[in-house]
Amino acid sequence: MKNLRSTVLALGITALLLVSCAKGQTENTATQATSTQATDATPAATATTTAPATATSQASPATSNDKIGQPFANTVKITVMNSKPEIEDALEAGAKAFGSEYNVSIEIYETDSPGNTLAERYAAGDAPTIGIMDIANIRDLAAEKLVDLSDQPWADVGGRTMGAVRDGKIYGMPLTVEGMCLIYNKTAIEKTTGHAFDPTKYTSLDAFSSLLKELQAGGMKYPMVLNAEDWSIGQKGYQFVYDYQDGTAAGAISFLKNVHDGKTSFSENTVFNKVYDAFDLFIADNINHEDPLAADYDLNANYVADGEAAFWLNGTWAWPDFAPYAQEGSEYGICAFPLNDEPATQGKVVAGATKFAAVDKIDASEDQQKAAEMFLNWLVFSDEGQDTLVNKCGIVTAFKNIKLQPNNPFNIGLKHYIDEGMVIDGATYMPSDHRSLLAANMQAYMVGKMTRADIASKLDAYWKSHTPTE
Repeated sequence: MKNLRSTVLALGITALLLVSCAKGQTENTATQATSTQATDATPAATATTTAPATATSQASPATSNDKIGQPFANTVKITVMNSKPEIEDALEAGAKAFGSEYNVSIEIYETDSPGNTLAERYAAGDAPTIGIMDIANIRDLAAEKLVDLSDQPWADVGGRTMGAVRDGKIYGMPLTVEGMCLIYNKTAIEKTTGHAFDPTKYTSLDAFSSLLKELQAGGMKYPMVLNAEDWSIGQKGYQFVYDYQDGTAAGAISFLKNVHDGKTSFSENTVFNKVYDAFDLFIADNINHEDPLAADYDLNANYVADGEAAFWLNGTWAWPDFAPYAQEGSEYGICAFPLNDEPATQGKVVAGATKFAAVDKIDASEDQQKAAEMFLNWLVFSDEGQDTLVNKCGIVTAFKNIKLQPNNPFNIGLKHYIDEGMVIDGATYMPSDHRSLLAANMQAYMVGKMTRADIASKLDAYWKSHTPTE
């Protein structure tokens, strides 16, 4: 994961249009009316139902044509494997707009298991022309099956810094910059406690625990929301342990290599135990406590959106699913995972590029590869492409030429943390079988079928047989 401590200008937002997309719906709008200073707490945003304003972009037609290329004389058909389902509708619309202009027919199909889908497609000789995939998938395929994208125009405007680079070559365009965090309903918290909520005052687990008790005393019996999905509570749950070692990828890899070499263990690790102290608190106060593994993702979003609960352990990618339930006049935001006595990382949000777009070189023809590269450049350099990424998909991008501001409360909050240097490196060093071999254990922990010692033992065993991939 690349370091995100960028020097992007501080948010001076007084009115931002929010347009989002979500599974099963087309659009939802809101405006953000929070002005921030450099030392202010992370801003929350107010949801309304006002009409959208017109998005603006910095790309000029001449510049975008130079970067993208010319339309094909005959229609070129390509496929896109999308492993980020919440952007499916917006991506479809963007692909249609690009295809009409450049004579490219794009078929998009969705998967929640990119590794398995890629293996099946390559075995069948039908690999996606563009694969939206995880860094582990890039590591598995790079050089042998993916096009070297190092010469693409987007590489010079942030693509190389945050892209998937192997042996000095770029095999994946960074598609999304996302944060793992707690999502909160500021309006509900303040209504329940009777005082202003400043997330920077609750970065320690002790302070956060006190706030939960205060919320419960005010009538919010279960203030926390946890997901049941293995990719969420399992795969990403473990990442908090890795990412908060010292806040750097190098620090996390060093710890994991020491586990691999038998020099230490998870049960002895201070951060592991602090993260699980937090998990224990979250599980006890989970609104889905009666049957945690039956939790419904959309219902979880609704719990926090309408103020029945205050906090949702999730990430900034959740806005498209959250937006349909956002209440007019309610303020929402993101804050850090709470830990006691970790001055190097406490109060910081995990962030980094989480999805990458790669181009196949095995099954795709020369024209198909060219069309795929043109579509990726269209997303970065054209007005419509940038609007697709930022406004329609609700993505924080890695590209410095894109001047559109984030358009939803979660991304506004993430950009604030980035601007303030309050982010730590997200994990990119996990082998591709990490989720399939480990994530279910965390689900078992949620329902009391595994202990903390069991989890530590499973993690020790996994990393003794795997080496973190840099």
